[in-house]
Formats: sequence, C-alpha cells, structure tokens
Amino acid sequence: MVNVTNINITRPYQLITYANTLTDNIFGVAMILMIFIISFIAMKDYPTKSAFASSCFITTLLAILLRVMGALADMYVFLCIFMTLGALAYLIFGDKW
Repeated sequence: MVNVTNINITRPYQLITYANTLTDNIFGVAMILMIFIISFIAMKDYPTKSAFASSCFITTLLAILLRVMGALADMYVFLCIFMTLGALAYLIFGDKW
C-alpha cells in the first residue's frame, strides 16, 4: 500500500500514475476503454468500420502514451495494436472478403 501522507503530486502524469497504483493497475485499462467508447460514439457520423478503425488508432496512440507513463501494462498496448491492425485490414479488405 502507498503511504498517502507523503505524496506530493505536482504533475498530471503523477496523478495518473498514483491513481493507477491505488487501483491495482485498473485505472489505465479503464481509461483506454473509455477513450475507445467515447471516440467511437463521437465518430458515428462515419460508417461503422471507419469509426471503429479510427477509434482503435486513437486508443492505440493514447495507450502508448500511458505505457510510457507507466500506467498501462504491455499486454494492453499490444492488444490495442492488434485491434488497430485488424480494424485497418477490415477497412481495406472488407469489401473483398
């Protein structure tokens, strides 16, 4: 458990890292899930496969940033990358399958 009395949070990344530590690494996963859902809903003016591909791409970029901050495990970054590659493959080859 983290000692709460000696915590000095002065930067935003410190807050994210601290919140992730308190929640046993669930905060980072919940953050990328919410980013995906919000970006997918925001892009529903476009076709579904385009909205899904762009949401996956945005989520992957932010997952990489969260990994650099130490708020996300490698497994989730790789999952986002594979989802993006799958969504791009479906976007490109979807009509031919």
